[in-house]
Amino acid sequence: MLTKLEIEDKPFTQFILILSLCLVSVVLFSIIGTLAAALIYSFNPSEINNLGDPNIIEGMKLVQLFSAIGLFIIPPITYGVATSKKSFQKLSISSFQKPINYLLILVLMIVLTPFISWVIEVNANMVLPDFMSGIEQWMRDSEHNAEQATKAFLTFNGIGSLLYILLIVAIVPAIGEELLFRGVLQKIFINWSKNAHLGIWVSAILFSALHMQFFGFFPRLLLGILFGYIFYWSKSLWVPILGHFINNGVVVVISYLYPEMVNNTESSIFGEGESSVIIYIGSFIISAIVFFLVWKVNSRIKHV
Repeated sequence: MLTKLEIEDKPFTQFILILSLCLVSVVLFSIIGTLAAALIYSFNPSEINNLGDPNIIEGMKLVQLFSAIGLFIIPPITYGVATSKKSFQKLSISSFQKPINYLLILVLMIVLTPFISWVIEVNANMVLPDFMSGIEQWMRDSEHNAEQATKAFLTFNGIGSLLYILLIVAIVPAIGEELLFRGVLQKIFINWSKNAHLGIWVSAILFSALHMQFFGFFPRLLLGILFGYIFYWSKSLWVPILGHFINNGVVVVISYLYPEMVNNTESSIFGEGESSVIIYIGSFIISAIVFFLVWKVNSRIKHV
């Protein structure tokens, strides 16, 4: 049996270990979540397309919560304990680093919003070659089904349901996905390739691909790259966790405050024409400046 020190020096073994932990954990927690949903809401997995039934929706939320915990939170924590005596330090959650980082990530997520919305629009309007029309139709059908499920999830019945959906959509994904993709996989790939840029990009590609939504691939890839570099520079996972939470949480809060926007996804809040182009360009330039400031603030932190 490999010791913790031996595992530390074997990136391939680390990769196999985290994949195995994810597979076992997500299956186990998905089963537990499904059983809990069946007991509490009489949830039947064969009826998941019946989004008009509130019990089905609540059951799906509970299964989603358990599955996310099983895939994104339990495996990285178990991995940290298995590979290091200082598991919190191993996962880069033992230090909050410089407070200015949290202000910068907040500003970045705000000023980046118009540019990200443009990337989302461009990605959604991509057309595959004619010979891939069947694949494209399958992708769009899958995207439509995911969008309908998302709309069903973003239904509220008071402040309690808002907090519950924030937990499912923002808190658990922000903590869990950053733990897995930045706290574990990015480090493995950097150590494996001896190239920080390659490690950041590969983990960002996997981060976006795991969501299985082609017409949302590029905006997620962009966020994955941004979070990857910010984590690499700041050495604290709490910085990208905050950015991730803001990105997901804002959608939930806006849907709660303005429910009509959930069903009106076609129009851009930044308008159309020359004025929107100026907003997108301005968003990109200001975001690049803030991104540079994050690097500058953390440029003296030693990368290990």
